[in-house]
This record gives sequence, structure tokens and C-alpha cells, in this order.
Amino acid sequence: MNRDEELVAAWLKSQGYAVRHLTNGEDPPDLVVDGNIALEVTTIASYADRSLWDFMEGVCRFLGSAENGRGYWIELAWDDDELLQNRTHRSTIKRDLRRSAKAALRRHYANPDGNCRIKLPHGVEIEIMGRINNNRDDVKYRVAIGSATEGMIVVSSLINAIQDAIDKKTANRIIQERADSYAEWWLAATDPHYMTVLNGHEIEAVANGIEYHAPWSCILLVSTHGDRVNAVHCLTGVGS
Repeated sequence: MNRDEELVAAWLKSQGYAVRHLTNGEDPPDLVVDGNIALEVTTIASYADRSLWDFMEGVCRFLGSAENGRGYWIELAWDDDELLQNRTHRSTIKRDLRRSAKAALRRHYANPDGNCRIKLPHGVEIEIMGRINNNRDDVKYRVAIGSATEGMIVVSSLINAIQDAIDKKTANRIIQERADSYAEWWLAATDPHYMTVLNGHEIEAVANGIEYHAPWSCILLVSTHGDRVNAVHCLTGVGS
């Protein structure tokens, strides 16, 4: 089993299910649950396209540990979604952003002045959103996802990533051929970027935003971090 399959299998076992892993051409499915439920595990990355987000996270980490736990959420805005995809100028763009962001954030950290906006080169803007209440990562700055002060998920990005995974698995010829071999088919979408702070309204929005049909009877959203499962939501029936 790959890492995500192992994590999902371990979580299911912790919930009292019997799990068997299929190999040597028996799969799909990846796992069989309680003898008659087929389970496919697929990894999504709801922020895989957020290259600028990842880049700025690296800049924040470079600034080092927080002083006495004092850290701040920052939010990004940019004009060009493909800014760092430009192979010809990418190195120059990164250099300009790295230099200007480090200097600006260092100035702010030395003299914090509430919420403020910082304009960077190439149409990028940083907004200081507020203090990190529980700075478990001990960082000076952390790039927030969505609503910055809470670190909430951008629901539309998560919906798109899950829907793409559903569509690809539904189109799988072998899954179609074996659909009647099991009483149910479940799909577990594991996401290393998904936050565990999704509230009920956000979960409902994700559930209502995806479309699925036979053979799937249950879509699981699984938040992973390292070698553990942070949270699991069954999106079937949420909001109905």
C-alpha cells in the first residue's frame, strides 16, 4: 500500500471496520471494507496550483522562529495566476519577490502596526491580517488559506479538486467493469493541504458543490498530515 492507502486503512480499522488490501491485478479497488465494500483511495492537492502560496510560505519559514510566540497571518493577492509558471523570467520574479517580501516583513515585525497592506513587485500584494492566536508552528508569519485570521479553506478550490478526482475514477474502465462485484463503492480523497477547521457550513458547501453517481455511494474527505489522519468527513448526504 502507498502511504495514503495505509493511513485510510488504519483509520478505518480504528473505526471497527475489517480492511483488506488488493494487489497483483486484483485492484481496483484499492481496499475492500467488511468484505463487500470497494474503496478507492486517491490523493488530491487542493492547493497544488498555488505555486505562489507555496513560494511565500518558504519565504515566511526563512524568516525564522517567532519571538515569544508572536506570529501573524498574512494573505496574498496577485494579478497573474500563472506568475511563477513563466519559465523565462521565473528566477528573476522569485528573486524580486523574495527580497522585497523579506525586507517588508522584517520591517513590520520590528514595528507592527495592526492590519496593513504591502505592495510587492509583479502585481503581488501582502495583507497583514492579524495575530496567530495559537502559534503552534512558532513562525513569525504564516500564509493563510482563505479567511486569513482563521486559516479557513478556499471551498471552491477543494470542490474542484474533489470533483476532478471523482470524474477520473468514474471514467476508469476497470472500475466500470467491476462495479457490480461489490455492494458499495466508496471514494476516499486524501488531501495534505486541507485544514481541519472546516465548519459545518463549509462542509455543506463542499458536499453540495460536488456531483457523483453510481457506482459511488460514499465520498470521504480525508485530511492527512505526515503520518496521521487529521479529520475525516463523509460528504454523502451532508446538507440534505
